[in-house]
Amino acid sequence: MDIRLGRDMIMLPVTLITASILGILYVFLSIAVSGERGKSKIGLGTGAEATAVLGQEHAASKLLIAVRRHGHFAEYVPISLILLALLELANTGRNVLIGLAVALVVARLMITMGMGRPAPNVLRAGGNVVQLLMILTACCFGLLAAVTNW
Repeated sequence: MDIRLGRDMIMLPVTLITASILGILYVFLSIAVSGERGKSKIGLGTGAEATAVLGQEHAASKLLIAVRRHGHFAEYVPISLILLALLELANTGRNVLIGLAVALVVARLMITMGMGRPAPNVLRAGGNVVQLLMILTACCFGLLAAVTNW
């Protein structure tokens, strides 16, 4: 058995590539939060302006926007990657996996670019729709795989 060549190991290439791309984005989002914390001299929390009125999100502090980009990512990406990995383990078709992976990456980029823009915000809203549809689609494929292989 040669571990270096991946023999006798479970490989999830679609999940690995997707998690790697998103991991890089997460590092950039983390660095952005740290940078905004330094500029605003706020070590914990987001300061006095910790909320933004619906439709006026673009007027929020840069720190709050950076924190929410980072937080939103941390809220949705783990379940998305878990679903993707489980579908890959269940031998779901490669095209389905790639489609879900692309949807996830596109959604995260749209939300990241959209957060902090004035309303109407097509990037943020569209990214959220794509993110939720990716999760729902993955859940449907997961349930189908589980029921047919029971």
